Amino acid sequence: MSRSESDTFAARLHIRRFDDAAYFAGPLFEESFRAAFPVPPPGSGWAQYVAFYRWNDDLVEPVGFCNYLPLDALWLEGGLCVRRTFYARLPAAHSDECRALGGVAQLIMEAAARELNDCDAWFAYIGDERSLRVCTRVGYRPTGRQYVAVKWFRSVSPERQAALIDRVAALGPF
Repeated sequence: MSRSESDTFAARLHIRRFDDAAYFAGPLFEESFRAAFPVPPPGSGWAQYVAFYRWNDDLVEPVGFCNYLPLDALWLEGGLCVRRTFYARLPAAHSDECRALGGVAQLIMEAAARELNDCDAWFAYIGDERSLRVCTRVGYRPTGRQYVAVKWFRSVSPERQAALIDRVAALGPF
């Protein structure tokens, strides 16, 4: 890889899946939600994705996070966040490239979709307008339930769709 290729935003952003990402993403989550980090129970099957940005050879920072909880043939997406100061600190060329790629939250969801796609659907609990915009860009659709959106991965009958929406909406925030 040439020096110019290694200086791109895409070359400096790395997204990793963890069973428990508390060590890397705990402070970011707490900063974003003013709540304790969601620690997965052992063997829960949770998937936690963290986006890391390499500022230079000595500094790598966790800048984004998203949590996926398995529920039968579904994944429940929650806790999507990006460090509030991240975009303002990016060099202009990296900021432009990041924006063209859809932003860190979208890149996290796209990475997760490549791995967590053997399911009927993803559901998201969305309480933020910015999060709603990015979730819509990656295929989420309204369910008619406040805060709950869905991204279908398989063809599911309208009756089953309605039953799944009811089941997930009854859970409340996740």
